[in-house]
Amino acid sequence: MVGKNSSLDLSGLRILMLAPCLGKFGGIETFCLTLAENLLTRGASVRLLRKKVSGYSNDGSIESSEEEIRKSWTPQEDNRFSTDYVDGVKLLAGTAFDECDLVHLHNPMVEGVWLAKKRNLPCVMTVYNWRRRGLHPRLLAWRWAVRSANRRWYISEFVWDTWERTRRKGSARLPVVSRMPSGETEPSKRRGFLFLGRWIPNKGLRILIKAYSELAPDPEVWPLTVLGDGPLRPEIERMLSQTKTKGVRLLGFVSEEERQNQTRNAKWMVTPPHTKEDLGLTPLEARSVGVPCIVSADGGVKETGGTHALVCEPGKVDSLMNCMKRAVEMEYAQYERMCRLTKEGLESYVRPLDEYASEYLTLLGRK
Repeated sequence: MVGKNSSLDLSGLRILMLAPCLGKFGGIETFCLTLAENLLTRGASVRLLRKKVSGYSNDGSIESSEEEIRKSWTPQEDNRFSTDYVDGVKLLAGTAFDECDLVHLHNPMVEGVWLAKKRNLPCVMTVYNWRRRGLHPRLLAWRWAVRSANRRWYISEFVWDTWERTRRKGSARLPVVSRMPSGETEPSKRRGFLFLGRWIPNKGLRILIKAYSELAPDPEVWPLTVLGDGPLRPEIERMLSQTKTKGVRLLGFVSEEERQNQTRNAKWMVTPPHTKEDLGLTPLEARSVGVPCIVSADGGVKETGGTHALVCEPGKVDSLMNCMKRAVEMEYAQYERMCRLTKEGLESYVRPLDEYASEYLTLLGRK
């Protein structure tokens, strides 16, 4: 997805990115670096400021992941990229906003909008999270920040709807897809179910383990592979031990290459969150290599699963088990057809990174 239109020249452009940071490498961190790489190849300079937010605790994953990603950059690109951690005081006292031509905020950041407006800088915003309603001052401030940005890009239709029921000028849906897997495995050679994500309550892993345990499919033909890690690991391991469930493979964190390999070799991607997921990236990754999805009717996940996904009720073990049973009992000809159909609409949904550079140039009057 790092596609490049050579006509979009950003030579000399100084871009400041400001993103919230909890101290752990995740979706926002991944996309910031992917977008930065695309902009650097066009000649821009990029400064990424990570603003420490409530709950910040650095586990070292940001530094190690960034180092690995930057290995593929050319020396010229790497020299035009810088990053730093800031808090509110350092952000307000610093000179970063005096040394850029355009500000790209990742999520509503009131200080960022205010500093950009004060200096008459173009300010764009990628909005990752659905809007929580209420009269709390912080919620009202976030709403002001979103409405004040020159361009607002929402990661899904679901997120967009929560912020703008009536679409406003300057808004669009631009999913923050970083790198999609490539290459497809012959459907007859694929095996089992795949879960990919953080092992936290809202991702639905506990429900998935219970559904798989009750379904009890042939573990050789229908293993359940679980990638990622998180605070639920002790509980998940205890559940598997108590139920003596066979066929579940807890692989933990794996390399990007292995992640893509596991995705293309799974029969089904299972993504069953139950707390209004903002986007649902794993269904998009699966669909890109023709792997159909089982998703919950939750937030943006149903949207990214596509019109041919099997859909379960959020938080319902029986509903998820029934979807998995349908997958296991599906005739091969029907499954093969599902593999073809799951890619329908993906190209128009996943937009190229070119659109960011194009919007930058439009705002700056250089296009």
